[in-house]
Amino acid sequence: MNNKYENYSSVLYDFTKPPGTSIDGDLEFYKNLLMPIEGKVLEAGVGNGRLLIPFLKYKIDIEGIDKSKSMLEICNKNLAINDLECTLIDQDLEHFIKPEYYEFIIMPNASFCLLENRQIALKVLHNFFISLKSKGSIAIDLILPIEFKKGSSHSMEHHLPNLNLNVKNYNQEIDWFYQYTINKIEYYDRQTLLETQLVKLSWYGVEEFKSMLEKIGFKEVYVIKNYNNNKLINLKTITFIAKKD
Repeated sequence: MNNKYENYSSVLYDFTKPPGTSIDGDLEFYKNLLMPIEGKVLEAGVGNGRLLIPFLKYKIDIEGIDKSKSMLEICNKNLAINDLECTLIDQDLEHFIKPEYYEFIIMPNASFCLLENRQIALKVLHNFFISLKSKGSIAIDLILPIEFKKGSSHSMEHHLPNLNLNVKNYNQEIDWFYQYTINKIEYYDRQTLLETQLVKLSWYGVEEFKSMLEKIGFKEVYVIKNYNNNKLINLKTITFIAKKD
């Protein structure tokens, strides 16, 4: 399964979460994390520039990478609207390495959970490790399927400038042994089906993911709940921060 944003899913994401939108406090969390960094930063899964663009305005020296061409097109458009320039890399993370180049690599908003399997996940972590300078760090957000109920569905209509988009989301499958969920998302204009997207999200136990990081060679692994946002009662996001010696 090739998890990535296609045309209508990208347009909808940009409409509902334009640059500068904070989800549960992630923008503020990562801003505070990155502001002291003097070297190069990489945002993996940059999307439409929701975080990248405000970070550039904060003078953070950041680049972005994504395998979704439609998202990168939107990100470039958003950069132009904001009169900003930035290096955007069109590549999947499994094959991306820039040896000892970055001071910090972030992968916010559970984009890591979209990696198709654990073999690819380990490869990506290894690539991050190689791409970091000595003493460089990573920060990765993960989520758990706390609210997933197999067989349930919901729909929502969005009134975009030139399109009324009705989105139907079906919770298709949950595999407790291999730890993933699959959603089928359909995008309609009135009764016309425009796009169907299958989304596989993998989840990881806290100790499991710490072990994966340590196996690669990362040290000083810290785990943070909900971006330290005490207003969130339920567990939504787990952030792992780790350092390369």
